[in-house]
Parts: sequence; structure tokens; C-alpha cells
Amino acid sequence: MDVLSDIIGQVTPEASVSAGLDAAGEWCIAFEAPNGIKFNVVTKGTCWLRVEGEPAPVFVAEGDCFLLTRCRGFTLGTDLSLPPLSAQEVFSADQNPARVNAGGAFSLVGGRFAFRSEQAEHLFEGFPVAVHVRGDEPSAPVFRRALEQFVDEARCDRPGGRLIRERLAQIMLVEIVRSHLLSSNRPAPGWLRGLADARISRALSAIHAAPERKWSLSALSHAAGMSRSHFARRFRDVVGIPPLGYLRSWRMLLAFNGLKTTQKRVGEIAQSVGYESESAFSTAFRRLNNISPGTAQRKTGRDVFTERSDKA
Repeated sequence: MDVLSDIIGQVTPEASVSAGLDAAGEWCIAFEAPNGIKFNVVTKGTCWLRVEGEPAPVFVAEGDCFLLTRCRGFTLGTDLSLPPLSAQEVFSADQNPARVNAGGAFSLVGGRFAFRSEQAEHLFEGFPVAVHVRGDEPSAPVFRRALEQFVDEARCDRPGGRLIRERLAQIMLVEIVRSHLLSSNRPAPGWLRGLADARISRALSAIHAAPERKWSLSALSHAAGMSRSHFARRFRDVVGIPPLGYLRSWRMLLAFNGLKTTQKRVGEIAQSVGYESESAFSTAFRRLNNISPGTAQRKTGRDVFTERSDKA
């Protein structure tokens, strides 16, 4: 079972492209905290990235990309000690890319991911605020090509464009997540860290292959090839929550998407994720999502991040 594909398929990422930046000389631009998960690719030149609350800036070179996993303000520039220009100011003119000092020495393109699922935040648990993928890493060229095609599809109204953009958004997100998982020596606990642990990943694969099954701690520890106590401790250390807590969260994510995207009754959804009692399912769903299954079924639009015009 490909757990990473399963998770990203369920959190349903949507990407949008923002206005690019073309700069020259010495410059510094301050950006407000973005809605959603911000990503950028430097296509020419170099700059520094400083994220609000982080101790040290990051040097970003041509071919590099970075992803901001938290909604925090950030600053880009050749010299971060300069009085920063406001991004609102820089991008207020009706031009794409926006230009600073006539441009020509530095360029950047990017956008953001938004998610339809209430539990999308689990995807980036344990990730640093800024995920930096260097241009010489194996995943960087794939990400850049996907972004180039995404930008092209976004600017041209061609048949099938929406479906292509959805798939490209998934490719870009998978590449960044996979790059981080493979390059990190010891990432903090989180849903995706379990994929890098051979034994814990077996238990995750079992859950994802049959979420409706009546899983017990014993059954999951058996799937992992570990004793119950050792498995329970290790799972919590790696993933950040107990095994049955992960099972419950994953079931609720599947249920949430089922309620939003199918015409099935609440009772049918409950059974599909392992609940024999509709009332027990409704109680668990409300506890995790703060709304009833019926309300979730009626909601429309994005559920985590609202739309807002986005720059750089």
C-alpha cells in the first residue's frame, strides 16, 4: 500500500500560481503571512529567505525551491538588513512579473497549495516551517518541470486543464514531501515520518489497505512484527499519536471526504470506515471535526484555507 499517495490523494491539494518577481540590484521585500502552504522556485539569481519566528535566514539559489508549511510572514532579499518594501506595494502594479529596480538579475515564480480536508494539517506535522529543496537534489528538476507545466496550464484555457492542474499539484507536493523525508536525518514526529520507519510503515500500510477492519493494538503490532508494548511506544515516538488515535483520525478523514464527494447516507459512510453504529460514528466525527456529519455533508467550498489573492 502506497501510504504517501493515499494521504495526499485524500487531503486533495489544489495549487494556484501567483505573480512572479523580477528584480535587480539590492532589494528586500516583506510578505504578510500567506493563506495556505506557500511555495516558490528561484529561476534566476540568489536571495535570502527569512521566516518570522525562525532563528536564521536561508540562502536560496537558482534552481532551489522552498515550501512554507505554516502561515507566517516572511522576507526575501539580497540584503535583509535593508528597510523592506511592502509586498503589497511591489505587486500593486498590474504587471506579471512584478519588477524591482527594473529587474533582470533575479527571478522567482511560485504559488500556494490549499486543501479541502479539515485534517490537512497532519500532512506537515513534524516538518520545519521552511522546507528548502536545493536545485541539485533529485526531486528539484521534477518539481520545476511540474511547476512550469502548471503555470502554462493556468495561463491557457485548454480542454482538460483543470484535471491536469490537479495532477500536477499532487506531483509537486509529493516531490517536496518525499525530498524532505529522504533528506532528513531525524525529522520531528508526524504522520509522514512513519513512512521512513520500516516496521511502523507496515502497520500504516495495513491501516490504509483496510481502514474498515476492526483493528486492535495486538493486530497492528503483529502487522509491524513487534511486541504490543514496543510497538505502541515506537509508534507514538515516530508518528506523534497512539496507533488507534491515528486509525481514528484516518477514518475520519476518509469519512469527511466521503460525505463531501458522494451521495452516500451517513450510516453507509460510517460502515465504510469501520463503525457499526451511526451514533458512535457521529460522536467520534463531531469530536474530531467540531461539526456533525450532516453539517459536513452540506458544507461547500474549501474547508481549511480561504481564497485570497496571492503574490510571489
